[in-house]
Amino acid sequence: MIVSKLAVEVSKNIENLEKLFKLSPKKTEVAINRTMRKLGKWSEVQVLRILSRELQITQKRLKEYGRIRTYLSGGYHDSKYLTVWIGTIPIGAHRFGRATQRPKGVNVGRRAFYDGAFLMQPVNAKRPLIFERKENWFHQWRQSKVSGRWMMMGLPIFSHKVHIYDHAKRALKELEPKLFSRFATLLHQELNYAFNIESRKSNS
Repeated sequence: MIVSKLAVEVSKNIENLEKLFKLSPKKTEVAINRTMRKLGKWSEVQVLRILSRELQITQKRLKEYGRIRTYLSGGYHDSKYLTVWIGTIPIGAHRFGRATQRPKGVNVGRRAFYDGAFLMQPVNAKRPLIFERKENWFHQWRQSKVSGRWMMMGLPIFSHKVHIYDHAKRALKELEPKLFSRFATLLHQELNYAFNIESRKSNS
């Protein structure tokens, strides 16, 4: 199965760092690496917050799905890149909250109501999923995989899924203009720590 993804990159090729590289390349490299790691964690939190708002799902639950990750690449004296990855395969609607069967459909937490849907637990599923009959459904005899009994069922059916690709695009679009500003702030803090605070500690 191919996992769809979206990515944003931030380069560390900043001309005003050249002098610091020449004077103390090791300290500067350490400061930049710390900056990129912190920027990665910050980016994950920001995307998580935006997607949580867009999808009306708690950040904790969304984080459990492992759909947001950041990767750092690049070596010593090379361009460093931060990639923000969002997995965009649709998520089963039953995972967005407690699913409750109603007379006319299924409620999922506070997020949505699926009119005409019903709950059913397939053999390989840990809990009931949200299904609905397709428009061209008709009654067919089918044998139960659990009991072995033959029964009349309205088929075909499909399971409801929440598509997140467009939400992911909007999240990255909202994040992108904030990245460099946050990068500059963190880099300033890390350079100050490396050349001032850390240096004083080592000399004391």
